[in-house]
Amino acid sequence: MNIHTSHQLNRVDLNLLVALDVLLKEQNVTHAAQVLFVSQSAMSRSLKRLRETFDDPLFIRTATGLTPTTKALELGQELQAILPQLNALFKQGQFNPAECNDTFSISLPTFLSSAVLPSLVLSLCNEAPNVSLIEMAAKSNPFDLLDKGKLDFAIHYTCPAESKYKASKIGSIYPKLYVRKNHPLANKPSSLQEILRYPVLAMNVEDDHKQTFNTPLQRILNQLKNQPRPKLRSTQTHVLMQIATHSDAVIFGMNALNSMAHFNAAFVDIHDFVDSPQYHVDLYLLRHQRTFTSAAHSWMANKLIETLKKSI
Repeated sequence: MNIHTSHQLNRVDLNLLVALDVLLKEQNVTHAAQVLFVSQSAMSRSLKRLRETFDDPLFIRTATGLTPTTKALELGQELQAILPQLNALFKQGQFNPAECNDTFSISLPTFLSSAVLPSLVLSLCNEAPNVSLIEMAAKSNPFDLLDKGKLDFAIHYTCPAESKYKASKIGSIYPKLYVRKNHPLANKPSSLQEILRYPVLAMNVEDDHKQTFNTPLQRILNQLKNQPRPKLRSTQTHVLMQIATHSDAVIFGMNALNSMAHFNAAFVDIHDFVDSPQYHVDLYLLRHQRTFTSAAHSWMANKLIETLKKSI
């Protein structure tokens, strides 16, 4: 490192880099102050110092908040790599789950949530009692939240090409049709057309205009001449289960439902697509490059993959 570089670094307070990172994510001084647990005036002073340090406005005030300048966006890209490395520098030493007190956010489809989270949380209570989890609603496009640092992990059906994401393949899931145990079709071999004459209940994933995901249900219905319309699409697995328990409705779900506690006691599968690979869906655990050097995130990623593989 030459003297000129040392003098430049002398001008930078590391706390300012953290403040810039949060401002880029929140694009609002008040919200950024809340995230960092400082006053709004302190956050405004940090922004003033950032502007002086980088000789750029960095943000333009608008009616809805702050709009980053080109310079701010360029700095944000650099921070995605720098901040995790600095964090790792100050966290040298062997990782011990029992001493970890981090909070991890994860988004996953609710049918997986119901099968995975109970056993995962019980495992964490024993191995890492101070670790906390925040479950977030599954989205067809989780990349925005991963980029902004509002999401640590996402279970997704896409393997992104960008190097800023790490995608670990968990396995594949496939569709299954379920009914209550005393349903008219429970013990009667039936064709798919016969089954779909009954009301269909299906899982729902939030749509996003940037991502198009043609669900197995939609692909199957598109191949039928008379397309039945699902009676209900819901993000809540237990809502579908409650309706199916008290009606002749058919749950269009995935094989992971069999891993839910008490599910097999109330429901039976009457049709599956295990031998139809065109309807199988690959699942990936996604994380952002800011977590690549974090021992805690790597440990949690392995815990998630291990638990998920047991459920599918």
